[in-house]
Amino acid sequence: MKAYILKGFGIECEQEVARALRACEVFESVEFFELPKYIASLEAGPGGASYPLPAFQKGDCFAIPGGFSYSDHFGAGKLLAAKFKELKLMEKLGESEVNILGICNGFQIMCETGCFGDGVELHRNIPHGFQNRWVELLSPWGQGSMPVRHGEGRLVLKNEKLPPQTKKLLKYVDENFENGSFEKTAGLISFHKSAWRIGMMPHPEIALSKMDHPDRFGSDHFEQHRAKLFAEAGDGLQLLKNIFTGVTQESFL
Repeated sequence: MKAYILKGFGIECEQEVARALRACEVFESVEFFELPKYIASLEAGPGGASYPLPAFQKGDCFAIPGGFSYSDHFGAGKLLAAKFKELKLMEKLGESEVNILGICNGFQIMCETGCFGDGVELHRNIPHGFQNRWVELLSPWGQGSMPVRHGEGRLVLKNEKLPPQTKKLLKYVDENFENGSFEKTAGLISFHKSAWRIGMMPHPEIALSKMDHPDRFGSDHFEQHRAKLFAEAGDGLQLLKNIFTGVTQESFL
């Protein structure tokens, strides 16, 4: 099982996601897939530069990190989603039964490309404004704390309910946070053949150890305490480990 991380066109968190996926210790390798090089190779035509799609295998993971793809022109994730559609990238991943993980901007791209069904969209927060803070979240594996950094994270369902193949994965349970998302939903999961597709607004790659949480006291920074806190898995890392080792269709559908 290998992991491939999208890179280019304004994605900013690829290094953090790579560090997180390596820390999960479930992948044979963690590699970057540079979308601009792939597109340039296609445009060069036969005999031009060669940068093919990876040799995806069933069960691999394709990660779309957070950032501001195309500087969020025309809306968060919309232009890169259009490029995905043009390249039929989601279809190619689906044919190989590759798991897809989208974080923040990646989640927005997944919604725009229909990964969670028709009418599942992410709109501007209510109240409006960019949210950059740590929040409490509930997953099937328990409660945890991770950061959010988004201005368009409000889940909207055009049909007022999720499509049958899509389920809620994460929920905001923070009394001090609100973005207007449907039923306080922070993440979704759907299935395509044997592969899952997961999108979430919080950034698990920023919460890899207990030391990463901002609510640390002065004494936590003493060497003997720092070492212990750095060695203990943070809520984000634990969530990712649970996803990669504990997600089955039977447990969600």
